[in-house]
Amino acid sequence: MKGLKRLLGFIRPYWGLCFISGISLLIFTALGMPMPWFLKLIIDKALGSSDLGLLILLLGCILTIYILREIFFYISHYLFYYTGNRILFGVRIKLFKHLQSLSLRFYQEYRTGKLISNILTDVSMLNGMISTVLVNLVIHLFTIVCILTALIIMSPKLSTICFILVPLQVFNFTYFRIIMKRVAVDLRERMSEVSASLAETINGIKVVKSFGKERTESREFAEMLRPTFDASMLLNMQGVYTWIFSEAINCVCIILALGWGGYMVILGEISIGDLVAYYTYLTMLTGPLSALGGLSGAISDGMTSIDRIGVLLDSVPEVKESKHPQELEFASGHLEFSNVSFGYDPNRLVLRDFTLDVRPGLKVALVGPSGSGKSTIASLLLRFFDVTSGSIRLDGVDLRDLSMDSLRQNVGIVLQDSFLFSGTIEENIRYGNEHAMHAQVVEAAKMANADEFIQELSKGYNSEVGENGVSLSGGQKQRIAIARAILKNPRILILDEATSALDTLSEASVQEALDTLMAKRTTIIIAHRLSTVRNADLIVVLQDGAIVQTGKHSELLLQDGVYRNLYAMQLKESTKGSEQLFAVDDVLSSPLQKKT
Repeated sequence: MKGLKRLLGFIRPYWGLCFISGISLLIFTALGMPMPWFLKLIIDKALGSSDLGLLILLLGCILTIYILREIFFYISHYLFYYTGNRILFGVRIKLFKHLQSLSLRFYQEYRTGKLISNILTDVSMLNGMISTVLVNLVIHLFTIVCILTALIIMSPKLSTICFILVPLQVFNFTYFRIIMKRVAVDLRERMSEVSASLAETINGIKVVKSFGKERTESREFAEMLRPTFDASMLLNMQGVYTWIFSEAINCVCIILALGWGGYMVILGEISIGDLVAYYTYLTMLTGPLSALGGLSGAISDGMTSIDRIGVLLDSVPEVKESKHPQELEFASGHLEFSNVSFGYDPNRLVLRDFTLDVRPGLKVALVGPSGSGKSTIASLLLRFFDVTSGSIRLDGVDLRDLSMDSLRQNVGIVLQDSFLFSGTIEENIRYGNEHAMHAQVVEAAKMANADEFIQELSKGYNSEVGENGVSLSGGQKQRIAIARAILKNPRILILDEATSALDTLSEASVQEALDTLMAKRTTIIIAHRLSTVRNADLIVVLQDGAIVQTGKHSELLLQDGVYRNLYAMQLKESTKGSEQLFAVDDVLSSPLQKKT
């Protein structure tokens, strides 16, 4: 019932078109109803009395009706298909917009392949439900009502057969539809899992090949498909059973009608023309009844798809915009973290009482062991999640009171593994500002140290990057991501491990681009390699979600704590076992050295 209400909700904006389509379909169907009656007149009147003029007149009427039927068939089906595609277009847009509004946690918990299956496969099944099932339901139900009325008028006695035929067909249709709906739900869920597994394997194809797991993945894929084969066969055979029982019921009723009707002709109660017309109407009735049974599979698929689409549409965004959000067009970049606590799991906090005041234009580095909460702060700044307690303010305004557009217009991020969209280099850079001119794109690329390698490509800025920038190196991708951030021109910049995955040569070029990007902006630097944060105005050391140290690089090296231990560990790794703790420039620049 809920699925039917949702389907009506999808159709409601197009009631006018549906009404006109339905009227056209009814006229098309109604024009087919007099055909058996014309056949009776031809047999009893025209042929019975050898009236050639009447025969020609009746044939002319039949031809006229067929022409009108063709016209209304075209009009009704065009309108229905047009309306159906409009509805599907609206559903896809609504679904995509809703998915865009959902919080990051939803995407962390919901597999990508299943989402793609929902958007493409389920909506396509809905297309069959609207454009095929609804059209045939209108035609068949109206045909059944009209024919039952004609049969009762022609011979109430013979029409008692219909009171056996119709209930049996309804029971047959309902019984198998329930079974098919259950099988269809199971099949669709299994196919979603197959889609998710396929997407995962394709995304990880390098790992699969490097470990020589092609055969293993193929075997596991076949094992996942096998239950879908069984479910598909079961679903198809339920449709076959529905048709077999429907045809058996029809056959018995037709035999009864011919036997009883023939007996009535012998007794003189009806004419041969009456029997032929009655038989023709009865076969016209069994056709729609059998067709309704055949629609069981399509209805089950359609309702299953509506339920699955409904699950997505019913998903509530975890992070919601305020009912009356404030706009902040040009922020100064002043950030205030006040007793911020947060946990992905409410019972397990990742951040605890995090308090920090970041003045406009400062470069603040967040460092600490893995899992200390550094990247979580970036997610909270962009409102991918909301704080569990405390508050984060931008220019004195709580982020929860700002509009999402204002917040994300003022905050930019460069990630460790920057994502590039399929398309050209220019399109990817312009993603930061879709209204930018080509000259602005080029200027941003120059500032990001990307223009030189772009110009060396065969098509320059029109070069295709491939899916997620597969045709570019890691350093090139990162510089395009930096150019994208430069073009966006945010007041607050977040660098989340922006150089940690690069080699030394690429890192030097990218770091130079980052220095340009950070100029005159409030910057939050999240880093694992401490060598990249030495020039920060303030270094905040995190451990187990809490601040344990703050200060500049030279100050923290003089303190016995987490930062000094991390720096020593990384220095040993970089010097392959050397026990030297301080670099020469650190010692010379320290206050202790100056005193001596």
